[in-house]
Amino acid sequence: MAMKMSRKEFHGFQTAWQEYELMLTRILPKFIKRGLYDLSDDLDHALFCRSEIEGDFARYPNDPKLLPYRMKVVALDGDLLLMRKEVLARLSPQYLRSYRQRNAIPRTHWWWYLDEAAETKGARKRATGAKQAR
Repeated sequence: MAMKMSRKEFHGFQTAWQEYELMLTRILPKFIKRGLYDLSDDLDHALFCRSEIEGDFARYPNDPKLLPYRMKVVALDGDLLLMRKEVLARLSPQYLRSYRQRNAIPRTHWWWYLDEAAETKGARKRATGAKQAR
């Protein structure tokens, strides 16, 4: 028999979901539009909420209550990736590296590795430019 979330656990899941969704759909876009940067604590919290969401998905893979959220998280994660540069301008790569090391964040929680994705892309671009210059 598949395990299902208790009401209390589902309430916690919904709270984490709402905070992650709010950050990516309203708060961060508003800060970007206005050119504001003082958002690091809230961004940190949003990434923590995303980890809680992922943990619940892993613990309750067959809970039908989570199905609509599983489908929606793809779009929210896409928004996060599209705003990666803006996130990194507000949450330093040094902070992300330190947080990952302190908390042993697994690579499956890719949102804590946005700085590495940016570094890899930059290195690839530099390497391609160097090849073209030859």
